[in-house]
Amino acid sequence: MNIEVLSPRNRHMTVVPHFTEAKTDGGVLLPDDYNPEQARFIEATVVNIAPDCSEHFKSIKYGTVSNSKILIDSSMLQEVNTRGKRTYLILENYVLGVFTRPTEY
Repeated sequence: MNIEVLSPRNRHMTVVPHFTEAKTDGGVLLPDDYNPEQARFIEATVVNIAPDCSEHFKSIKYGTVSNSKILIDSSMLQEVNTRGKRTYLILENYVLGVFTRPTEY
């Protein structure tokens, strides 16, 4: 069996976004096609990084930063559906920060 994954290029990263669901306590029925507004800034877990990404992001890939969680602008998140798989990509410019411990940079 041949397993292939999409490897990001051109300063992109593949991520798993942590979308939050908007919940209402009122029990209001909403139409099936209703899409609640997503938060603009969300956390994401880095899966893979393009080789030409900056050194800050390479530290996530090569383990010098213990956490692979980042804060991104969700409006710039790209959802790609190919070969029956969903992949999320973000350009490194739209990463607002990396969650680190105080002893890490």
